[in-house]
Amino acid sequence: MVRYQDFATIVNTMGDLPPSPLVATKLLELLSSADTEIHDLATTVSLDPVVSARLLKMANSVIYNQQRQITTVERAIIVVGQNNLRNLTLDSSLRNAKRTYGLLERRLWESSIGSAVSCRLIARAAGTYDPEEAYLAGLLHHIGITLMVNRDKALYQEVQRIVDAGEGDLIDVERGLFAYSHDMVGAALLDKWNFPEPLILTTHHHHNFEGLADDEPEMYTLCSIINLADGFCRYYGIGYPKPDEEIDLPFLPGALSLGLNPVKIDELLPQFKEAFARERSLFLA
Repeated sequence: MVRYQDFATIVNTMGDLPPSPLVATKLLELLSSADTEIHDLATTVSLDPVVSARLLKMANSVIYNQQRQITTVERAIIVVGQNNLRNLTLDSSLRNAKRTYGLLERRLWESSIGSAVSCRLIARAAGTYDPEEAYLAGLLHHIGITLMVNRDKALYQEVQRIVDAGEGDLIDVERGLFAYSHDMVGAALLDKWNFPEPLILTTHHHHNFEGLADDEPEMYTLCSIINLADGFCRYYGIGYPKPDEEIDLPFLPGALSLGLNPVKIDELLPQFKEAFARERSLFLA
């Protein structure tokens, strides 16, 4: 169902998503082992927003006739099965074997994984949202950037150069060069794939979510978690050109909404750094 008139146009303009060949390789290694458990597969799939998105799209397709939409990677693997996961991985790897994985893609990956890890941690601490669903929302909320990089990498490198130099706001620069911003592009893709409403709404509104407070309180909470999670990434320079230890995390809209005080945020920051390091080592191992 197309929720906004521009969504179909955006997806048709931007094209398909590229996978990460590194994650595909790790998945194929795990799938070839008889001792691999579902949790191990889910952990590896969760390292890549593109593979996760494709998997959830398959799990939520009409073929599987689910009573409820699938919102976690582990459940999606159970529904789809390892053979279909293997086929999905091979397809993604072979169709994009010649793609490069450079600094831009690395920053995007770090931003996605960092936000996902932080979302899970913040959701647990706040006790206001399911941690695994929050992880997935954090993982996918920048998937629109992946689509834009796939469409025109050089042009998105110019977006990043302008923003890094402090010469413009990300959303404004994206709209100026691509006509659409990543939040709109990502929401259009998830809408086309018939993803659960929470993921579409949070992807679309994660930069401007205050208007959800009255009509969509659960989505407001999830966007608040993403907002603070992105702040954690910015603090450590994860997905950013350098750390920003001057950012006032307790006064971010997300922190204020969730009621997390400075003491609690100070407790969470080193936990996030350690958790991200573990996820990163899994990816690079």
